[in-house]
Amino acid sequence: MENASLRIAFVVLHTSPLDEPGTKDAGGMNVVIRAQAAELARLGHEVQIVTRRSSPELPAEVALAPGLTVHHLDAGPARLLAKGEHEVLIAPFGEALAAHLVDHPADLLHAEHWYSGLAALPVARSTGVPLVQSYHSIAAPEATPLTEGERPEAPGRLAGEQLLAREADLVVTVSRAERATVLERLGGDPARVRVVEPGVDTEVFRPCTDRERAEGSEWIAHGGLPEVLVAGRLHPLKGFDLAIAAVATIAPERRPSLRIVGAPPPDGDAYVRLLHLAVADAGMLATTSFDGALHRGVLAERLRHATLVLIPSHSETFGLVALEAAASGVPVLARAAGGLREAVLDGETGLLIDSDEPRVWAAEIDALLRDHDRIDRLGRAARASALTRSWRASTEALIAVYRELLAGD
Repeated sequence: MENASLRIAFVVLHTSPLDEPGTKDAGGMNVVIRAQAAELARLGHEVQIVTRRSSPELPAEVALAPGLTVHHLDAGPARLLAKGEHEVLIAPFGEALAAHLVDHPADLLHAEHWYSGLAALPVARSTGVPLVQSYHSIAAPEATPLTEGERPEAPGRLAGEQLLAREADLVVTVSRAERATVLERLGGDPARVRVVEPGVDTEVFRPCTDRERAEGSEWIAHGGLPEVLVAGRLHPLKGFDLAIAAVATIAPERRPSLRIVGAPPPDGDAYVRLLHLAVADAGMLATTSFDGALHRGVLAERLRHATLVLIPSHSETFGLVALEAAASGVPVLARAAGGLREAVLDGETGLLIDSDEPRVWAAEIDALLRDHDRIDRLGRAARASALTRSWRASTEALIAVYRELLAGD
């Protein structure tokens, strides 16, 4: 099977790869799945993405490209659910998955997130099809700091993640940091955990042209403000409140504009209200924009026109926005947490900040905005680094992992 075409089924219970990242519960995981699935199909493999029907209007199948199809299975109500509501759907979705695979067989199942893994595990055992598990985020107990991971959104999460670390045939993580968490917190077997780093589309995410750069310089010369941007799901784990507080701490005469890109998850309205109130209380209504979730092409445009990108997330298994900013030639200021330590090369493509104090972030932002030569150096190095991280290379590494697993069966 060394060069044979593979039949691969990605199993994604709680979110659809058709959803725009930054909406609903869609985020970096959705980007990784869709990009790797598309590359697998281009390389001649037969790929299906199996997800839950979250709207009655969704068709049973959506062909995204030759060899790549999304399948919507019925499990629970055909409507959008809060993330924590999916735990009760694990068994029904697993039953629907088993029935689906009778007519759409696969050589291996790749479950994304713990809901999907628990649904797929009994199916894999009953059919003899190997199960690959990816987490993309790993929960931490309620009493631990947010820097350790997400809060469990459902009661069975921690136990479920530990079970999958023991029982899945292989665990694929997106960073060395996530691998360490799987081993230390979940009790994973080092022999069955592999790291496959994500890639980035360096054509969609590109630096400004000379003309765009000149227009930006002219804008600032005539009184326009430099812009810092923060993007992701509007969720407390992502630290948007810290971004607002940091910008607010900068002296008003030097304060940049702030662009916030993303939308809340289905249960996230309270946090969004707090963000809007924080902006109002800081007197930043005129210089802050809430853009909502953006199509990838529009996000790329916003990124390349930003002066700096902030990633104040308390925890990230990797941090795709850091790669997308790097590909755009824009330096990143990121929290020194999890996989961000690997996505951002400290002092070379951006800066890592080991603090949750707004004044510390404000000082770094302010200093960089006044050092144009350093911003240019960081941006050029970031672009060069991003050019070494393609989705093709990421997917070829994933295929190698798949073939290693299948060869051992």
